[in-house]
Amino acid sequence: MNLPGTLLLALLVASPVAVAEIYKCKDSKGNDKYQNFPCQIDSIGSKATAAAPKADPAAGAALQAATASAGVRPNPMPGMRMVEVRDAWGAPKRTSVNRGVETWFYLGPDGITREVRFDREGTVVAVNEAAEASPTDHEE
Repeated sequence: MNLPGTLLLALLVASPVAVAEIYKCKDSKGNDKYQNFPCQIDSIGSKATAAAPKADPAAGAALQAATASAGVRPNPMPGMRMVEVRDAWGAPKRTSVNRGVETWFYLGPDGITREVRFDREGTVVAVNEAAEASPTDHEE
């Protein structure tokens, strides 16, 4: 083999192969954005690694039927949608939106404020006792 062919072969073998996936996503204002990770992961400091688990429709229907017949409304839990939380606990006392993540605050019968946090798709990701609300919260 000649010298230029040998050099070309050596360069091709030694050069790294660059491969990247690009994801086209929508931001909170509906604008297109391009990023090198899946759309479910927030690009601004989120530690999320995957989308919240999807609720099992059969289990949700069974829970609704059981609680409806008993006259009890279910507590919000991860995987529930906003409409299900509103059906269970009614309208929130106040709400907060931070970087597209919405949090609803409710005053429980024991006087403790509880927060229900949703992901960008409107699915519950956490239900906690709330800390003091930030000044950006607003009454609904």
